[in-house]
Amino acid sequence: MIIIMVSHGWRVHSNQRVRIYQENEGNLAIFLDMKEFGDPAPLLIDLTDQSAIITSMPHLVEKVEVKLAKEIVIMWNAEPFNLSATEGIYEDTE
Repeated sequence: MIIIMVSHGWRVHSNQRVRIYQENEGNLAIFLDMKEFGDPAPLLIDLTDQSAIITSMPHLVEKVEVKLAKEIVIMWNAEPFNLSATEGIYEDTE
């Protein structure tokens, strides 16, 4: 588990490597650190001294826990992209 200190005394715990960008007001953009597919959609969190509000949660996130001890625990999907298919998604109707 990776732990990163962010603004207002909050700590972010993540089961995968992440990149975190934060504004002066405490708004966070958390990206899963992936090289294969560029930058996927970020997890967006607005932080204050008293609250953590999740404003956008991408499909790569399995679960987010916000704890009273100013901890945000992020569990990312173990296999974020499943690129195999068992059947076609396009059918010719002619």
